[in-house]
Amino acid sequence: MYSLILVFTVIIISGLIAFVGDWVGLKIGKKRVTIFGLRPHSTAIFITIISGILIAIITVTILAISSNDVRTALFGMEELKEKLSNLSREVELRNMQLSSTKEDLKEKTTQLQEMEEKYQELSEDIKNKTGQLEELLMIRESLIEEKEKLAEEVEELNATIKALYSGIAWIREGEVIFGSDEQIALTIIQGQRPIEEIKKELIRFLNEASNKVLVMGAKKDERTNQVFIIAQNEFEDIVQKIYDSDKEMIVRLLSSINVVEGEPIAAHFKTLENKLVFKIDEEIISWEIESFKVPGEVEKELLTLLRKVNILAVGRGIIPDPKSSFVGSISAVNLYNTVKTIVESGTIMKVTVISIYDTWSTGPLRVRMEANPISSSNPLTSD
Repeated sequence: MYSLILVFTVIIISGLIAFVGDWVGLKIGKKRVTIFGLRPHSTAIFITIISGILIAIITVTILAISSNDVRTALFGMEELKEKLSNLSREVELRNMQLSSTKEDLKEKTTQLQEMEEKYQELSEDIKNKTGQLEELLMIRESLIEEKEKLAEEVEELNATIKALYSGIAWIREGEVIFGSDEQIALTIIQGQRPIEEIKKELIRFLNEASNKVLVMGAKKDERTNQVFIIAQNEFEDIVQKIYDSDKEMIVRLLSSINVVEGEPIAAHFKTLENKLVFKIDEEIISWEIESFKVPGEVEKELLTLLRKVNILAVGRGIIPDPKSSFVGSISAVNLYNTVKTIVESGTIMKVTVISIYDTWSTGPLRVRMEANPISSSNPLTSD
C-alpha cells in the first residue's frame, strides 16, 4: 500500500512539474523572452529540458528519501556487490567445510559401527569366558576337595607304613640304630645362594652323614649304592626352599622309620629358620626355693627348674640333642655353689637362670644360676 501511494505521488508531482514547465515555456514563447541570449524558440526548448531535469531530480529525491532500498541501489551498489561477493565466497567456504564435515561424520559413523560390532563381539567373548571361568572354578573346588581327601589318605597310609615298619624293626634281628623321626645330622645353609651351591652343600652334608652312619652300622643300598634313601622331588623342594629364604636355614636329616643295623636308611629333611632365641645374659626363668637342711632336696628343686628351662627352650625353637632330648648344659661348679648358697642362707631364695652366650636355634644353651634372697638384689653365688 505504501509503494502505491509513493508511485501515485511521484506521478502527480511529475505531471505538475511538466504542466508548470509547459506553461512557463508557453508564456515565455508568447512573450518572446530569451535566456542566455538564446532565441525564443530555443529558450522554450531549454525550459522544457529544465522541466524534465527537475522531474528526474525530484522523482529520485522523493524515492531516495522515502525508501532505504532506493538509496542503497543509487549510492551503495558497489558496497552491496562487494558484500555480496564476500558472502558468496563465505558461503562457498562454508559449503566446503560442510562437505568435509559430512565426510568426517561419515567416517566417524563407520568407525562407530565397527566399534559397536567389536563391542558386541567382546561382550559375547566375555560372556563365554565368564561361563568357562565359573566351570573352571567349580572344577578347581572339586579338585581341591579331592586333593584334601587324597592328602588325608596319604597321611593315613604313611602312618600305617611307619607303624608296619616300626613293628617289622622290632621283629627283625639286629640293633636299632635310629628310631623313627630321630635326627641323624644337622647343618646350616645360608638362603638365597645360587642353586648349584646349595645342592653341593647338601650333597656334602649327606656325604658326611653317610660316613657317620656307616661307622654306626648302616649299609649302602645295593641298587643305588647310597646309604640314604631320599626322594628326588623332596631333595629339589628343600633346595628351592633354601633358595627362596633370605635367612640362615637349619637343615635336619631325620630317619623316616626305625633303622636296623646292616640296612640303608630311609630319610627325609626338615628345615627351619636359624634365629636368635636367647641373648647373652638374658634372664630365662626365675623360681623361689626355700632353704632345706638337706642339700639333696635343694638339688632336686634346681634340677626341676632346669627341666622347666629345657621345656621352655624347646618351645622357643632350640633343637634338642637327638639322644638326650636336652638343649644345653650348666656348669657343675655353678650348680654346686648355688645349692650351697641356698642351704646356707636359711631363707627363701630367688633363683634366676641366665644364658651365658647368644643362643641360636641350633643350640646348645649354656646357662648359669644366680641365687638372691628375696629382700636383696645382690647375687650370693658365683661360678
